[in-house]
Amino acid sequence: MRIKIILIAALAWMTVATSCNKEKLQLINPNQPTPALSLTSEGGITNFALGIINRQLGNVVNAGVTNVKAVADAHHSIMGDEQFSPYGNWGMRWADQVYKVTLPDNTVVTNPFGVTQKTSLQGFNSRQAGDRNVFQYEWAFAYFYISQANILLKALENPELKFSGNATTKKAVLKTWALWWKGFAYSRVGSLYLAGIINDNTDGTTNGTYVSSQAIITEANKNFDAAAAALTGVTANTDYETIFKSITPSYNAPADVITPDMWKRQINTMKARNLLVNKKIGDMTPADWDQIKTLTAAGVQPGDKIFRQGMTLDGNNDVVGAFFHPYVLIGTAQEFIFPSERLIQEYKAGDNRLDKNFYLNTSPYPANISSRGLQFGTRWAVKNVEDGGTFATNQNEGLVSVAGTYEENALMTAEALIRTGQIEAGLQIIDEIRSFQNAGIAAVAGTGLTLPQALEEYRRERRVALFMRGLAFYDARRWGVTAPVTQGGGRLNAVVYLPAALAGTANDEVRNCFMEYNYMDYFDVPLTEVDFNLPASGSVPIKN
Repeated sequence: MRIKIILIAALAWMTVATSCNKEKLQLINPNQPTPALSLTSEGGITNFALGIINRQLGNVVNAGVTNVKAVADAHHSIMGDEQFSPYGNWGMRWADQVYKVTLPDNTVVTNPFGVTQKTSLQGFNSRQAGDRNVFQYEWAFAYFYISQANILLKALENPELKFSGNATTKKAVLKTWALWWKGFAYSRVGSLYLAGIINDNTDGTTNGTYVSSQAIITEANKNFDAAAAALTGVTANTDYETIFKSITPSYNAPADVITPDMWKRQINTMKARNLLVNKKIGDMTPADWDQIKTLTAAGVQPGDKIFRQGMTLDGNNDVVGAFFHPYVLIGTAQEFIFPSERLIQEYKAGDNRLDKNFYLNTSPYPANISSRGLQFGTRWAVKNVEDGGTFATNQNEGLVSVAGTYEENALMTAEALIRTGQIEAGLQIIDEIRSFQNAGIAAVAGTGLTLPQALEEYRRERRVALFMRGLAFYDARRWGVTAPVTQGGGRLNAVVYLPAALAGTANDEVRNCFMEYNYMDYFDVPLTEVDFNLPASGSVPIKN
């Protein structure tokens, strides 16, 4: 520190004595490389590209260094009622604040706070709330992606940037990489927030023009289209594979090279998702369903490599974290996220996926954990990968998809078909997905199902097949499940694990209840942004 102070003082004296300016001095510390230095080499720019998604850590007040993307993913899973967490860390219990539960005897039990999720989340929307501010996580990681991608795109324009081998191919892959993650990040912002910012700056600055969520989705699709265009004429040759492997995290298997055609199909699946999840069912038009069919027809196929996230065995690169993975009791450690009873009830009798991934816990936590709400209770636990499961592991190194998958793409096609009168064709796809995931249950196509019955089969399968794919909340929102009961929202016959006193039994038991979630459709813009970036004239509303 003393050396640094002396150096600064000496430089100040030199500047005064010689009337030099900083442009002429050109002071550069080689031990502190800047993007201008490091992004002119292949090694530097590929390491930078890898860093876009390598590990999204943020210093959160009251929580220290936090994997913000893992927390954001967990909030999606929680609000979609496929998992739950009864704890206040990272605001999870408030994101999961079901408003009311109506028991079989018509007794209405309001959550202990007596207010809706919106009231609680808006109450914690401040910098002072620290880690309890649920609004901050998705915003933070998404705009980190966008900022890094902008810098990468700018660096690719530098004529001093040198590559070995086929420079054209390597530049195309890096450009696609940046545009893909910008499209992905804007998709997340536009699908969760009331408003967002479109920012192409590369100097760390932003702007105060907040635009609507739909405008953000338009920007997402614009970047996806540009990514697809950047792949025009590109083939998966040796240089393609080399650069792709160098910018993808090490937890992806070396064989998981996404070819240009696979990447374009990923883009089409994401564009279909952006349309589907940001409209309520009643607002979808025949033209919308036709567009879904068109996009998914060119979407992810069985056997395509997909983008995945996970953790290396040494724990140095954890993009998933225990927040998103459900996990079982390890020694004396406490469970943090639990599988929801409402997820388990979606599995049909004899479904192999239930037995493979979950088991009835002989010593479950008491119902209504810590007396924080009736939604916080389950008899079920998750099987570790080491024990044959799919989702959870003692070390959390399991991989989960980060964007579109074959199952999501196919099920979007199925829904479009069913809702446009092609019920049998849609049911055949549902059967195909169940076979693809080795469900081992009877086919439903050809059984004479009515439209409501077919939609129920579809709803249940989407919940089961796409568990932990980041879609559960979007679906609950567009289906109207999370709306207030006065607007037709809520879930009938929801399985709830009740305390013995409410179940009318000697022990805690499950009962079919009515759940009124009453959740926000779209989040407010977090004040961690607004406090430093007030809305400019012409901005759309940023608060519900």
